Amino acid sequence: MSRNMLRTGTVAPSGQASTNVYAPVTGSELTMLSFICLAYTIRVATQDVKWKVYGANLATFADEVEVQAEATVVAGASGTYAVTVAPYGYYRVKIVDAGGGLHGTATVVGIAKG
Repeated sequence: MSRNMLRTGTVAPSGQASTNVYAPVTGSELTMLSFICLAYTIRVATQDVKWKVYGANLATFADEVEVQAEATVVAGASGTYAVTVAPYGYYRVKIVDAGGGLHGTATVVGIAKG
C-alpha cells in the first residue's frame, strides 16, 4: 500500500473540564482494529491538568491498562502520546485536576493510521 493510500481515523471531541477524579474524555476513544499507528495530542486552556492514555482489548474498556503514565500539562501548553505499532485494539484518554480543586479545560485530538 502506498503512503498516499494509508487509511486514517481521527477523533476531536470538544473541550472537557477536568474533575477531582480521573474521568474519560468523552469522544476520545479510538478503535485500532484497522490501524497500526496512534497519536494523541492534548491541549490545556485553563488550569493545569493531568492526563493518562489507556489501552484495552475489549471495546467496553473493562480490561484497560495504563499505556502512558500520568503527565501534567500546564495551562496554555500541550502534550503528546504516540505509538507506531499499537498493541491494543482500543484506546482512550482520561484527565483529572492537577491539584487544588482547580478545574482545567482540555481538548484532545487522536489520529490513527495504517
